[in-house]
Amino acid sequence: MRSTRSATLRHILTAGLVLFATRGAVAQPAPTDPPPATPPADQEQPPATPTAPAAEPPVPVEETPLKPEPEKKTEEKRAVTIKYDNGMKFSTADDQFELKLQFRNQVRFEANRPLDDETPTRHNQWFNRFYIPRARLQAEGHLFGNDNRFKAELGMGDSGSFAFLRDMYLEKRLPDSPIYLRFGQWKRPYNRMEIVSDFSSTFNERSIENEQAGGGRDLGIALHNDYEKSPAPIEWAVGMFNTLNGGQDRPTWTTACVQDPVTLKIACTNTRPTTFPLDFEPALVARVGYNTPNIKGYSESDLEGGPLRYAVAASYKVGLGNLNKGAQDSWADNLSHGFEIDTMIKAWGFGLEAGVELQKLKTADANVGFYVQPSYFLTPKTIEVAGRFALITVKEIADDRKEIETRVAFNYYWHGHIWKIASDGGFIQFLGDTPAPDQPDLQFRVMMQMQI
Repeated sequence: MRSTRSATLRHILTAGLVLFATRGAVAQPAPTDPPPATPPADQEQPPATPTAPAAEPPVPVEETPLKPEPEKKTEEKRAVTIKYDNGMKFSTADDQFELKLQFRNQVRFEANRPLDDETPTRHNQWFNRFYIPRARLQAEGHLFGNDNRFKAELGMGDSGSFAFLRDMYLEKRLPDSPIYLRFGQWKRPYNRMEIVSDFSSTFNERSIENEQAGGGRDLGIALHNDYEKSPAPIEWAVGMFNTLNGGQDRPTWTTACVQDPVTLKIACTNTRPTTFPLDFEPALVARVGYNTPNIKGYSESDLEGGPLRYAVAASYKVGLGNLNKGAQDSWADNLSHGFEIDTMIKAWGFGLEAGVELQKLKTADANVGFYVQPSYFLTPKTIEVAGRFALITVKEIADDRKEIETRVAFNYYWHGHIWKIASDGGFIQFLGDTPAPDQPDLQFRVMMQMQI
């Protein structure tokens, strides 16, 4: 047992010595390098080893900001508004663009009866019919401002005929002026009754004087100061057209026939329908007038009401295609021209339209015609009565042969000329016995009119 305790004690002493030695080794500081030896002053020092230059700091690179791609400029889309103003009017808020559509219609019943002397082979009777004298689709407006205007009017089967273009013109207002340049087809500025719209008339149709005057539509170019709106105090227009007499708005065509010399068969070919000639016979047309304020000089009947207003104008036309002597003694004998003067007077429901016209065609004697057309509202803007008397000379038939027209009218207006019923009755008769006596032809007409 004694030996065991001795062995244990040795083990404890040995472990303590090992532990003490280990802690001493850890605590001993690490050896330091000796300082470099300094050579003696008289000893030549070796050249210093060149050291690499210090690296310069990198120059920062300025980053160029990326420019965004330019946006493609797109024209701003303008909102369009719609309202009713005697038609459906489409327009932008800035009034740069406008389109007005109108659908205008007339439906009529007509009865005609000649009163000539009856013979075994001739028996007078009434000829009656329903028909559509006019059905029109009209578009007008302006673009890029009110200085650039246009109009197109389509006749859709007038009096049972085929559809055709009646009006189509473009016009531009000259800079810094009230003058417009118009190019296209429209009613030439000659004779007030002709310029009045078919849908702004008191009677179902215009007078016989209007047919003789030869106003009508034609293709041409003109300068004007918006004469169709009766500007106060002066209206004027001057233009050049295809022919002396208008009315070329309805297309016409000709037929050419050729016979085969062998088979003797005849073949006919129709030309293309057109409203203009192959070669024009230039005609100069001019009009000037005076208007008081607020006169609607190209709308019959005093639907506006109010104190006295009036308009008076004169027109002249001359055919430039025959400004030469031709086979006559002088160019004056070979001249075709016409002159007319007209007026419109309105006051407190009373209206009066009148005109006189003289026309000479080359060597023929001058034709003269006139008309007078009063009207009055029995109730304001609703029930109207009117009358008409017109007379023209007809030199093509015989000397001193005259034709007269006498009518009365009774009209009821729901909304002016937009929605009304118009009726008239009267007669047309040739005066004189050459080539034969003529009795009156009676006519009655009732028409309903609507403009949408």
